[in-house]
Amino acid sequence: MVDTAHELGTPVVGHCRGASSTRDAALAGFDMILHATYMDEAALAAVIERKVPIVPTFTFQANLADYGETIGASPELRALFQKEIAESAVMLRRAYDAGVPLLCGTESGFCLTPYGDWHYRELEVFVRDLGMTPLQAITCATSENAFALRLHGDTGTIQAGKLADLIVVAGEVERDVTVLGERGDIRHVVRGGEVIPPLIETIRRDPPGWRVSHYGKQILKRAMLGNELSPPSVIHS
Repeated sequence: MVDTAHELGTPVVGHCRGASSTRDAALAGFDMILHATYMDEAALAAVIERKVPIVPTFTFQANLADYGETIGASPELRALFQKEIAESAVMLRRAYDAGVPLLCGTESGFCLTPYGDWHYRELEVFVRDLGMTPLQAITCATSENAFALRLHGDTGTIQAGKLADLIVVAGEVERDVTVLGERGDIRHVVRGGEVIPPLIETIRRDPPGWRVSHYGKQILKRAMLGNELSPPSVIHS
């Protein structure tokens, strides 16, 4: 399947949560792997050999583990997803240190990750749980993402000739990536070289069944949390 897709110029992406599926996807030549959690040594060796980009997409798990109580998620589910992060962080960091690109995803659309509130959160998880520096995490969200999506000639870095898609924020993002989640700190948004309003509120009606409700009883919005944001956590090294 992968060979045929590549003959047609089509990239192949796999949703893999487990050692065997991650290993098989890497060996088959997948162009990107989502999650890649619970890797064993064989899976790690395969992704390192092929340098296949990995999108851990931990925002969903982190929100459920850290804030799930706010929306009525069960303690069992919260513990399960915290375990997935804790048991996968070390191997993902080893892959990153060996040159495997790690990309920032959001898992947006679920009740735990509604559009507009949590797009910065993966960077926070990369810093907190994978032990990255803020600038390393930002690189995973910009130039590494652009490269994996085959857009590195157009975007991902601030260079002459590339699309001028920028955000300007108040604060030192190289010290604290959570600044990117504060709407009031967004000063300017530039899209294609044109300055646009930083906050555009729209009425969104989600498609039926898009949000997964059994993880909680309501939609998790940042405004609901107050002082609960950025809870203490162990950084894995």
